[in-house]
Amino acid sequence: MNVTIVRRVVVSVLVVMWLFVVLVSYYLVHKPFALENFLALPNALGNILGNNAAEIFFALANFLGDVATVVVAILLACVLGHRVSTRWNFASALEASVMWCGIGLGALGLIVFALALVGIVQQWLVWILIVACFVLLRNDLRAVLDTLREISLPRPTRGDNALAWFCALALVITFLLAFTPPWGWDGIQYHLITPKLILENGRITAPPDNLSLNNPNLVEMLFLLGMILKGDGAAQAFHWIFLPLTLGAMLTFAARYFSWRVGYLACTLFCAVPTALLLSTWAYNDLALTFYTFTAFVFTLRARETGQTRDFVLIGVLCGFAFGEKVTAFFVPLALAVLLFRPQRAVLQNIFWMLVIAGALAVPWWLRNLVFVGNPVYPFVFGGKYWDAFRTAWYTRFGSGLLQRPLELLAVPWTMTIQGTQSDLFQATLGPLLLALLPLNLIPSRENQLTPRAPIREMWFFAGVLYLSWLLGVAQSNLLWQARLLLPAFPIFCLLAARGLEKLGALALPQFSIQRFASMVVAFVLALTALSYTLAFLNDRALGYFFGAVSRDEYLAGQLGAHYETARWANEKLPRDARILFLWEPRTYYFARGAEADAILDRFVHLNFVYSDEQEIANALRAQNFTHVLLYREGLDNILQTGFDPITKADVETLRAFVANELEPIYGARDFGLEMRDGKFGLANAHAEPYAIYLLKPQ
Repeated sequence: MNVTIVRRVVVSVLVVMWLFVVLVSYYLVHKPFALENFLALPNALGNILGNNAAEIFFALANFLGDVATVVVAILLACVLGHRVSTRWNFASALEASVMWCGIGLGALGLIVFALALVGIVQQWLVWILIVACFVLLRNDLRAVLDTLREISLPRPTRGDNALAWFCALALVITFLLAFTPPWGWDGIQYHLITPKLILENGRITAPPDNLSLNNPNLVEMLFLLGMILKGDGAAQAFHWIFLPLTLGAMLTFAARYFSWRVGYLACTLFCAVPTALLLSTWAYNDLALTFYTFTAFVFTLRARETGQTRDFVLIGVLCGFAFGEKVTAFFVPLALAVLLFRPQRAVLQNIFWMLVIAGALAVPWWLRNLVFVGNPVYPFVFGGKYWDAFRTAWYTRFGSGLLQRPLELLAVPWTMTIQGTQSDLFQATLGPLLLALLPLNLIPSRENQLTPRAPIREMWFFAGVLYLSWLLGVAQSNLLWQARLLLPAFPIFCLLAARGLEKLGALALPQFSIQRFASMVVAFVLALTALSYTLAFLNDRALGYFFGAVSRDEYLAGQLGAHYETARWANEKLPRDARILFLWEPRTYYFARGAEADAILDRFVHLNFVYSDEQEIANALRAQNFTHVLLYREGLDNILQTGFDPITKADVETLRAFVANELEPIYGARDFGLEMRDGKFGLANAHAEPYAIYLLKPQ
């Protein structure tokens, strides 16, 4: 047996062992589905249709109205994107359509922001402006529709066809879920609060004490557009659209540098990340940031090839739109500038203008913060309104990360994949395929001779910068242990993972194909994933909502439980002029009374730091016109038991005295119920009585 065959056998054995270890470890923690999902199917399927034809008609009409609203807005975005993209060349009809829509959505968000600044948020007026845009840009509309008809993909092989069907299933399920009533945590904490406050006030105004409302708001402006035109049922789909846009960008990238096969596989791997799909159905902004980050990288490679100023300008625009999603996007243009760097005057000038344009598109958010809270990058560096040193320490939590545990820090990819879950560690379920396939890139092969243009080093560099910047946060603070913050790197991870699977072809043996074996393993995982997606969707009661069998209230009560029931009680029972201070509860979206969130779960601890006495705390709240207090008992109990937040014994004692002496219970638990469990403070019956609402006693 020659040396080459021996090496192939050894590497093939190692690959089989690695796949086995990853998959067994993953599925020991993550059951693909539970027996309860199957047992609940008869009830779920039996309650799809409404009780009568009228219920079905009105429910379907509402759903189709939401869909039509989003389609009109997205078509308008494509038209705007076409209008502003006339100087940029795109490689295909698919790439042109993807980029026009993405650029247009960014431009549309800035336009809605400008309209909200001057108070143009009336439904009839915005509809008139949309119709006027279509009339004035009718030639662009015609060009967009013609280009959409020109989109064509190569005839897929049987394997590629199966991958395409998996992606189609994922897109259909997430599309439908995106039109259900919003319930995602951050969505009802701040992403939808921004447009809600704009609609209530008639324009953009100074935000309340909610740190997250001062984040860049590009996608939130699209949510505002949906809420103006139809309602919040149309809002979430403006986040979902970035899922197919990202897949389209990945597909065209792979076709250019690798192959359509790699593109289909990479898109499938992205759709096999459960958290990515779940986020696409919520009113978040992670998929938008992912799209703009990835496309900025794509056109960075293009600019390196062409050297044309207009391509550098496009990179700046895309980076600027990324700035409009999260402040963490500042790593993106810096990393791209490194890739673009050449010691040539023309290149340096182009990089300068790229950075200027990216910064210019971030200026609206910086100026808004400067005016309203006194700090363009609030709350970092300069502090600002509502902020002090206590909150800086509380919010950053430096020293609580993994910096002092280097081995755990190095093992983060394994830990967040194998042990991470959406509701607990790293707040994400990633699936096993990326961890299983990415290391296969270490296999030596002559692939570069087949794809000499493949920008492998650039892909690893950019993904590495995104990963290391995220890992830096993990090392510093446990508040940054969120895998979704790494999502912008996932398109590149998926492309590299697909390449890793393709590289197994170099290990072919006369009687065994490791590539075929690995492909069968991937197919098995995809089949389990498709089944889990389908069961989760059927048990979600979304179809019942669309067909009128489940009302909006019933759907939200099923998703949010006691939180929504508490909101309904408050909306019905509390006076219209009530003003509620939330403690350990940051979600206020469904409360129709004046409500101020406990955005970073520090409100009472901060009050105790400032006043140190329950009576002074109560007087301060009365001075701010608060009339009621809502306490999320279950949330506080969990924090006390886990020790996640630095709440002291003095804080707990002051809270108990505050509830006993300054508040009168009117809803939920009558007794504060402080107790000791396993040497830690806790609240008795917190799970059974998760919420309590109190009247703030008159002075």
